[in-house]
Amino acid sequence: MGKKETKDKKPAQFKKIYELLSKYTQVIIVGLANVGSKQVQDIRRILAKRNALLVIGKNTLFKKVLATRVQDLPEGHEYYEELKKFGAAIKELDVLKNQVAGKVGFIFTDTPVFDLKSVIEENKVETPARVGAIAPIDVVIPPGPTGMDPASIQFFHALQIPTKIEKGQIQITKDFVVLKTGQKVGQSQAVLLQKLGKKPFLYGMEVLSCYDNGSILNKQQVSVNLNDVLAKFQKNVTNISAISLANGWVNESSAPHILANAFKELAAIGLQSGFIFDQIKQSNAPAQTSAPVAAKVEVKPAQQAPAKAEEPEEDVDMGGLFD
Repeated sequence: MGKKETKDKKPAQFKKIYELLSKYTQVIIVGLANVGSKQVQDIRRILAKRNALLVIGKNTLFKKVLATRVQDLPEGHEYYEELKKFGAAIKELDVLKNQVAGKVGFIFTDTPVFDLKSVIEENKVETPARVGAIAPIDVVIPPGPTGMDPASIQFFHALQIPTKIEKGQIQITKDFVVLKTGQKVGQSQAVLLQKLGKKPFLYGMEVLSCYDNGSILNKQQVSVNLNDVLAKFQKNVTNISAISLANGWVNESSAPHILANAFKELAAIGLQSGFIFDQIKQSNAPAQTSAPVAAKVEVKPAQQAPAKAEEPEEDVDMGGLFD
């Protein structure tokens, strides 16, 4: 009965995936290793609120749909009448075929992967260390009471864990490294962690890559923090502006500064000379309330007798008017 139901579902699944590949230009590929069914349901509900749809199915079916979508649909295709409305072949999707491997799921969405990545990966669940699993982190048991009675002391000795008996229970005396990152969990390690009630691993969906309108963004690229990118870009623009201004180069980054500096100089001249043009008024710059220093200079007649040698002529401060 189960096989028949699965067989009956395949046409509907094929058509649905074909439709999604036609509708969306972005597909996020997520890893599902050690992810439970409840986690899948939880993340589906969260993604639905963000107009994103998680699809999990057999890789063979997804590859079959993908191979069909990158070619023009032949009239003899079994689903031709239902699928012809989705238009011509989308050849760019061919780059997606290499991403269909292992235990993965596909999220169809128009929301940028950079906005969804944290939402996808934050839903993690504490999980016991199962035999055969690969440790994603170092697992260290700190010193302290174990809550176990002295009858189990031989178990700790067999694992060469430093212990002592205190207040009727076994106490670990120093940090003990149970597992290192990348190490496979053995039987004794799994039993030890189980006895101590430890669930050392956090598992959840992981964004592996993203198909975006014909291109594949790898794991490193989808992990880029856009705020960091903008900060670095702004820093580089500032550096270009500084170099351009120092060398007298006029370009898109230096032009606004050149214009601003020119306006400041004109405004200074206007305020000092009493010539208040419209742009100064609009900038709310304070106008001079008295005549500029240059206006107060009294010019002596040419026939006037020269000053005495011991009294040199005084330099008149023109306020930078002719600089």
